[in-house]
Amino acid sequence: MFKKSHIIKTTLSKEEIITILQSKVENFHRDNSKFDFEGQINPNGDFCIKPTFDFGPREQFRPEILGKIHGSSIDLEFTISTFLKRLFLLIIAMEFVFVVFIYNKFEDLQVLLFFPFLLIFLSF
Repeated sequence: MFKKSHIIKTTLSKEEIITILQSKVENFHRDNSKFDFEGQINPNGDFCIKPTFDFGPREQFRPEILGKIHGSSIDLEFTISTFLKRLFLLIIAMEFVFVVFIYNKFEDLQVLLFFPFLLIFLSF
């Protein structure tokens, strides 16, 4: 659910792939950096990188890219961060508690008035 795998085939050698990755990846993102990714690339062909962060609204959910270079193919696995996984699970659990609460208190007038308030509040 939170990850996707992909394989890239290439005609480049393992050393050439590592050299190209190292030219695009820095260890830690610095201000005004021209690198596309931050992370680590090991000489044995394993790497863990993330796209650089620019505080834009579309860049909030950066994937973690785990990879392994096997000769002329690159195995990639895209995952979201552990923090976001836990946050999503917490939100789902809170929704479940809210639904159970509403189900149990459905006869109360105050709870029934909550829905029109919610619709009006969200329409603005």
